[in-house]
Parts: sequence; C-alpha cells; structure tokens
Amino acid sequence: MGTGDNGLILDRMEIEEAGPRPDRLAAAIENQLGDSDGRVPVHAIARALDIVEIREEPLTNLEGALITTSERDVGSILVNRRSGRQRQRYSVGHELGHFLNPWHEPTDADGFWCTRQDMQVGSWSVTREQSRHQIQEAEANRFATELLMPPSRFRRFLSGEPSLEGVLSAARELDVSREAAARRYVELHDATIAVALSCGGRLRYWARCGDFPRVAIKRDEQMPALPQVRLGSPLSDHEEADQEDWLLDSARRGVTVQTLHQQNGFAMTLVVVEGSDNNNDDNGSESVEDALDRFNRFS
Repeated sequence: MGTGDNGLILDRMEIEEAGPRPDRLAAAIENQLGDSDGRVPVHAIARALDIVEIREEPLTNLEGALITTSERDVGSILVNRRSGRQRQRYSVGHELGHFLNPWHEPTDADGFWCTRQDMQVGSWSVTREQSRHQIQEAEANRFATELLMPPSRFRRFLSGEPSLEGVLSAARELDVSREAAARRYVELHDATIAVALSCGGRLRYWARCGDFPRVAIKRDEQMPALPQVRLGSPLSDHEEADQEDWLLDSARRGVTVQTLHQQNGFAMTLVVVEGSDNNNDDNGSESVEDALDRFNRFS
C-alpha cells in the first residue's frame, strides 16, 4: 500500500496484477479511485505508487524523465518547467506508465529520458519493424491517456449530437489539452466522426474513428474553406459541407463540419459523416487503436 497527496491510498501490487497492458493498468487504478468526476489526481496517484518526488526542471531536449532503480521499488519524476500544466500532467502519467510496466526497459542505467517526440508516439504509428523503444513509448502514452481520460469520467461529454462543445468541456473539466480531449472524443464517440487539426490553413493531422471513410486531405495540404466563428465565440455553428472537399468516397453521404478557431492560426474542425464504410487509410491519420496485442514481446 502507498499513500499519496490528500491521503490517497492505492494497492500497487493489485494494480500490477492487471498485467503490462497500459489500458488494464490504468483501469486498475481507476477501480481503486472509485466513482468520481473531474480531473484525475495524477500527482497524488504517482506518489501513492512509490514515486517519492515529482520535480519541475527547465529541461531543454526532454519533456519528462523517470529516475528509478532496476527493481522499480521507488522512483522520481522530472517534468519540464517550461511546459504548461496540462503537458506536465501528461508527462507525469507517461513516466508513471514506464514505472509500472515491468516490460519497459530504461533508456539508460539511471532510468527513462523522454523527449516531446516520444510523447507523440502512438499505437497507430508503431509496426513490428520499429524499435522496442518506440513501442514502449506508445504504451506509456496510451497509459497516460487512459489514466487522465478514463471512459468512466469521459462518458458524460459524449451525450447528444457530436459537437466541439463536448471537447472543450472535457478539456476544461479533466484538465487536459484540447487536442488530447479531441482525440479521446473521436475515439470514444459512437458517431462516425473525425477531427482535422490544422495551422495556417494546412492540415497537421487527422484524428479519426475506426470506420471513418477515406479522407481527401493529406498532411500539409490546404484545408477547404472553414466555417467562420459565431459572434463572441471562437466556435462556428455546424454547417453542411461538400462531401468532395473532405472525403474520397463514392457513396453519397451527408457531411457537416464545425470549427474551433484558435490563436496563431491553429484550428480544430469536427467532421461528422452519416454512415460508415470501414474503408480507412493512413492519410495523416491519428485514429487511436489499441494495437498492443499485435506486437510480440521481446525476450
């Protein structure tokens, strides 16, 4: 048993009995937390699971680090002081994922040293040919996502028709970034939806549900004309869109879009499609799959 901030007590042995899969590890923690809403107390969780120190340092090439022993009996987490609070919370979750997963091997003798690029690796981008390091970084990211945005806490943001209002509410109440909330929203919603993340009118990447049709815009390509904001709001209304602007799909479908206009030319566009055809591709997709069972473990 370990005790964290505010007297939080967690049974680490019971959590580790869930096995190395990050989704099951995170679910085991959520089960011990019990029914609750709002932000997950990730710092308190880490301290209750034998992380003896969480320290902010002005890191240059790193986003986070875990310093631990070979036995993983205790550990210390460093996070980048230059990053915002939500990024730091994600970094704590990421490093805790390394700490709890017995399959993960340290970057060097002192522990795990994780760059911003490491924290962007996802299961959608990992193949059998890629390194053990990339696979375990993807697993640490999956753990952080499942820990900070568990389905039990995220579900209430999915009610009603798909809307970026739900994404914004989730980001605010769970204390995560808007992009992280958007990816999770797409992953958990029942509708056929995607979010296109763009900057300066060009696509950065897609987050798509599993049965979203093939998309017409690839990474770095020009976006279609986006709906304009409402008066006094950074959000647009939902507008009907030309299917050919967004999809490579012979079937006729209704398409609606809604855009959140952000600072410095960044934008987030929700695309809602009537029906699905399971004809997905990888045109800059960041649809999240749980690919963990598809990889052979290293001996």
